[in-house]
Amino acid sequence: MSVFSFIMSIFMFFASLFLPKVPQPAVPEITDDGFVPVMRFVATSDTHINTMGDEGCERLTKLIRSAYAISDADNDYKELDAMVFSGDITDNGFIGSFASFAAVTDSELREGTERLGVVSKNHDSYTFLNNSLKIYTAFTGQETDFHRVINGFHFIGVSRSATLKQYTDEQVKWLDENLAAAVAESPEKPVFVFQHEHVIDTVYGSSKEDGWGMDTFRAVLEKYPQAIHISGHSHFPANDPRAIWQDSFTAINDGGLAYFELAIDGKNGQFPEGYKSMTQALVVEVDAENRVLVRVLDVDKGVFVKEFLIDNVTQENKQKYNPEYRKQLAEAPFFEEGAELSVERNRKKLTVSLPQAKVEGDNEVFAYRIEVTDASGKTVHSSFVFSEYYFAERCETVKFDDFRLTGKGKYTVNVVAEDVWGNRSEALVTDIEI
Repeated sequence: MSVFSFIMSIFMFFASLFLPKVPQPAVPEITDDGFVPVMRFVATSDTHINTMGDEGCERLTKLIRSAYAISDADNDYKELDAMVFSGDITDNGFIGSFASFAAVTDSELREGTERLGVVSKNHDSYTFLNNSLKIYTAFTGQETDFHRVINGFHFIGVSRSATLKQYTDEQVKWLDENLAAAVAESPEKPVFVFQHEHVIDTVYGSSKEDGWGMDTFRAVLEKYPQAIHISGHSHFPANDPRAIWQDSFTAINDGGLAYFELAIDGKNGQFPEGYKSMTQALVVEVDAENRVLVRVLDVDKGVFVKEFLIDNVTQENKQKYNPEYRKQLAEAPFFEEGAELSVERNRKKLTVSLPQAKVEGDNEVFAYRIEVTDASGKTVHSSFVFSEYYFAERCETVKFDDFRLTGKGKYTVNVVAEDVWGNRSEALVTDIEI
């Protein structure tokens, strides 16, 4: 045994001693919609494991057990064919972090479930840089750029390169060749592609303003309508309707297990209260007609919070989840009849409360915007709050807490609800006097 292998075995031994104690999760409620799988896998990312037995390990354990509980409860198909992790598996790329990931997955995954992962040039590479690829492989036995056929479906993953570059020209060529081979073998089937970063200008979080997209593989993916690209990195919520995107191919954000982030008005880095409790993953199933059902699992609460049905895999130009098409169809949010603003004063501070607005279909209320004007019509205060649509359980009442109006006089308060596509409701309005 080499010195390197000996060190790896020591870390694995100690990691196995700290496996988290997680109770068996409940089975999420599943509607019988007639969809019968012939293949099932779970995709997530950003587990951000730091130390042995930490919260990242606990969430990973809970996800795996939830995935098996879902599979076991399905009378038509009980298999869990794969678990796929799209980068930022660790928080700092420590050897012990990779060992903990391997120990949890070795302990929890059953025979017949493939473990697949890509290594990021981000958190996974903070400590050992290019060598993070070798460390991952040493603990898992899995190649870091992979092409596997699982139950008749192609899975292709691309990790960071072993050079100073994020990805190399050779990897672009490799992806093109492997996608071409997969499509040639099964042109009617989806091909699943995994990368840590979003493809730029696809899903929510991938734009230049949001900051979490890359264009390295876009030209390749655009050649293959069968490609379904699944990624993480942004920590943006997977139950946002914009978490799926279609045009020449399909892209999906997997949410991730560590925390969530949002962007609004072209500014990312928005971390509303409770953001550390975000734990999401995708349960992906394919049926005999090559339709793909994607259900977003809130791992902490053990419930599904959104689903997408992809039934146009081979179409070269896809409309169903195209953002421009969906924006045109979306109706603006609305408040139920009788909805009113409530204003409370605590000395110089004001709190404005209102009921949550409603939306139709798979739309979501994204945020609420408040504007306060004085008697002359001048805006003296404006701000926003998020709707908490990203939680499985959200408050029925929205609040703008503790803002100040310094001058005496009459003021008008306007609040509108805004959906994920930018459509706004009619305003709720009230007058106050200070």
